Amino acid sequence: MAKTALLISCGTYSDSRLQPLPSSIPDGARFADLLERPSLGGFNVHVVNDATLVAAQRKIHDTLSSAAFDDLVLLYLSSHGLKDIFGRFYLALPETDLSALPATALSGRFIREQMNDTVARKLVIILDSCFSGAFGRDLVAKSISLSEGTPDEFTEGTGHAVLAASSPIQYALEDGSGEAPTSVFTRAICDGIATGAADIDSDGWISLNDLFEYSAKEVSFRYPLQTPQMSCFGLDGDIKLLRAPSVPRFNAEWPPDIEEATKSIHTELRIAAAHVLGRIAHSPNTDRAGAALRKLRQLRDDYHPEVREEIEHQIAVAPKKPRRKVPIRTIEDKQVRSPKWVEVPASSLVNASQVAATFVSRDASYEIYSYVHYTFSNEEMKLWATDRYRIDIWRLPILGKGDDFATSLPGDLAFSLKAFNGKKKVRMEVGDTVCEFDCNGKLLSIRSAKFDNLPDYESMMGKDVTTSIHVARIPLLDALERTLAATNARNSPIILDLTGSAGDALELYFEGELFPGESVPVKLAGERVKLAFNANFAIAAVSSFSNGTISISVTNPNKPVLITSDGEPEHRHILMPVRLSK
Repeated sequence: MAKTALLISCGTYSDSRLQPLPSSIPDGARFADLLERPSLGGFNVHVVNDATLVAAQRKIHDTLSSAAFDDLVLLYLSSHGLKDIFGRFYLALPETDLSALPATALSGRFIREQMNDTVARKLVIILDSCFSGAFGRDLVAKSISLSEGTPDEFTEGTGHAVLAASSPIQYALEDGSGEAPTSVFTRAICDGIATGAADIDSDGWISLNDLFEYSAKEVSFRYPLQTPQMSCFGLDGDIKLLRAPSVPRFNAEWPPDIEEATKSIHTELRIAAAHVLGRIAHSPNTDRAGAALRKLRQLRDDYHPEVREEIEHQIAVAPKKPRRKVPIRTIEDKQVRSPKWVEVPASSLVNASQVAATFVSRDASYEIYSYVHYTFSNEEMKLWATDRYRIDIWRLPILGKGDDFATSLPGDLAFSLKAFNGKKKVRMEVGDTVCEFDCNGKLLSIRSAKFDNLPDYESMMGKDVTTSIHVARIPLLDALERTLAATNARNSPIILDLTGSAGDALELYFEGELFPGESVPVKLAGERVKLAFNANFAIAAVSSFSNGTISISVTNPNKPVLITSDGEPEHRHILMPVRLSK
């Protein structure tokens, strides 16, 4: 079975009565990237931007006519949706003349004819345009049957389906609140795929029904005037479109009281459970926060309107992963030609940049601390960020190199490097005021700065380690969170105490509290010490690692500690302690 995707986007028009759509082509590029990734869609993707009527029709015809019986074909169309005086649907192209739609615009009739002519048993059309619901009204279902001996992989569903951004009488909205405008509908689709949230039934697949259910709810909740629709024809079962991305899963189960409350027959208890999950979604423990948000999304179909309202509120206010703010460009837009460059694995750069960027300072008065810093010298690529209280440091493997350099990117823009997720390698080229990141013709240009005399925070670490603590990451995170949740002294430091235990156990508590606190088994080498940290900083530091076990190295209880993991040798985190009163 082949998987083919054709994405046609249009953003500019010769008819002055048609406003430009700056989001159309970038949205299509983001969707194409997700479909093409082997770990997600594995589609053979073809992108056509601002095509003429003849070119668009030829590409649609060639794609559908060449599809084989068992193929899965996805057709994505993004532009202005138009209707003539008879209510017939058209898609605007650059040459479209509003006074001559049948002759200059891509007609719904043409697309329907190509749908009816194709032999492909699985066809999904996604229309992101105004009035797109009008397209599905006149479709005639084809007779589609399974052949004898069809592989199980293909029997999950066959047929034709149309996902429309709006009803036949609604406009499809564009969100201009961010730095770059985006289509509300396409953004919901891409967010659902990229985060895995669109895997509604958590079976590891994002199916046709999953994708529609997720995107429709996200769009309708945020913009009630837009109602996505789905029309199905000859559909026999659900169609698996993409694999859900592998996301960190919270390993421990929910406490029984939360799980029971979500299933209670009492409305008040289910509302309370949604409130508690919403609070957990704000945790600096990213694993636990993500699990809470996924749980809320699973519960959003509650039959009671007050429970649904509380769940949707908690989802809406929960912290979301920062969005990409830098537009994706092509190699033709390249500006920097510099001998200062380096090639690194894309996954290493993306992961390190996104984790480090969470530790930049939000205080505008300290500009240097609001940047992620990148240096290449002595055959070593290092990036790091700090807010003065914790320092997150990464060393990246080198695939190719030019001259040494030192540059810094704004923390909020460093998140944009996630556009290279799933790629093999990225070339970073450093100019005077701009850094360019290039991967297979996909280009990001990010403004940069250069700071002189950056402090060497790693030199703050003493060389003589007196205490080494090896501890399982998830149990430590759980203990930190439970201790923080139980205290009334949230502004006080949390204490990690090894002095009061006969065995190798780490005691966690807040000074002066009457309750005993939490205990976590550890492997201890060296002196027994008592440490104190800002509780949220400690949770964020441990949460920044993904390996099962971490090591905490101590030179002096009042000096910075170093957190590492044998499974992540490229990652180091320095955390400043709080000095305890004697």
